[in-house]
Amino acid sequence: MMSVRTAGYLAGVVSFGLLCGCQPTMPSLPNPIDPTDPTNGNARYIGSAACRACHPEVAALHDLHGHANALSRIQGAEPVFPEAAARAAVPDPPVGKAWTDISYVIGGYTHSALFVDQAGYVLTNGTEGVDTQWNLEFLDNGTAPGFAPYKVGQTTPLPYDYDCFRCHTTGAKRQDANRPEFQDNRPGMAGTWEEMGVQCEACHGPGSNHVPSPEAGGIYINTRASWCGRCHISGDDPNVIAVEDGYVSAFSQWPQLLASGGHADFDCTYCHNTHASVFYDGANSLRNECTDCHTDQSMALHEGKIFVQGDYVERMKCQSCHMPLIARSGSAASRAVVGDEARVGDVRGHIIRINVENQDYTTMFSGDGSRVLKDDQGRSAVTIDFVCLRCHNGNSNAFQLTLRGASSVAGDIHVDPNDP
Repeated sequence: MMSVRTAGYLAGVVSFGLLCGCQPTMPSLPNPIDPTDPTNGNARYIGSAACRACHPEVAALHDLHGHANALSRIQGAEPVFPEAAARAAVPDPPVGKAWTDISYVIGGYTHSALFVDQAGYVLTNGTEGVDTQWNLEFLDNGTAPGFAPYKVGQTTPLPYDYDCFRCHTTGAKRQDANRPEFQDNRPGMAGTWEEMGVQCEACHGPGSNHVPSPEAGGIYINTRASWCGRCHISGDDPNVIAVEDGYVSAFSQWPQLLASGGHADFDCTYCHNTHASVFYDGANSLRNECTDCHTDQSMALHEGKIFVQGDYVERMKCQSCHMPLIARSGSAASRAVVGDEARVGDVRGHIIRINVENQDYTTMFSGDGSRVLKDDQGRSAVTIDFVCLRCHNGNSNAFQLTLRGASSVAGDIHVDPNDP
């Protein structure tokens, strides 16, 4: 039986996510391709440089993507990122550490960075006694660059092993009795990888059978969301949207999409050019905009509006409301930035549907705060403290609303009062 809490949350949920027969523009795929065998016939890994030789245009796009920059080897100095990635920077290691103490930096490209020591363990507050997470500047939620706490309760060394690096590398292999290696012979790194970062062969499989005869195929292409969902999930169950400390887990895009109602059957490639960075190459990053399918919807009362908060400027579009910053990778907005009721993380959501009732984020989550609630059709929705109050919080150029006030108008937000 549905609880009163759950029923109250789901009442009044509205969705603009129906497909309505839409046929999104899909990428053209090479022929022949292999949609069944990610090993490409037990091929060998050959490295992204080999792929680049024949696919320079794709490689140029991918160089700017967070995938390509998910892990950086440190050789006595800060990591170097593409010049066009304007915000990407990790200028210093944590207090008390020199760059010679660090073997790898995880991330540091879009949201935050973590540090791996020379023994292969991730630095934490619990083991180091200082803040060990570097947050990049994120104007969207008012975060300034600086160190922040990471795993205060982790008092024993935290291995950077297969369960961690499998989504930051290419060709990751779990350690077992037949493969007892440690990456770089570092005791914290149980398992191995072929190449740093999520490079070509992480998604397309090893390429040794493709290069000698590209026309014969020998390369894996899988456009299903479940393939991306190998990493874009928190935990093991795609039916659970994990929550951490009051925000949706940053890497749960696949479970969110499955709970999005009319978009649940979408492949990631319906919207995304998976080779191009949303952060640093917005012009190339999307294949379809929302209005390419939802031709009968408009921005209505938000048409032409520009949101300004501090140094952050955003021209309002569909994603502003239907894909708000519900998840947290490295940072979230403080009350000083967005007031007492608004919730603003640093990763856009993929739930799409909005609950317009006068309810806050606590009713969006389970009683223990570990997961996002769903209705009897398996759908979730985002509360308006994540949506409306992100802008209408009294600290921006948008007029201030309370949660109750936002609820009173949210259901009609697509209705233009000037329409006949």
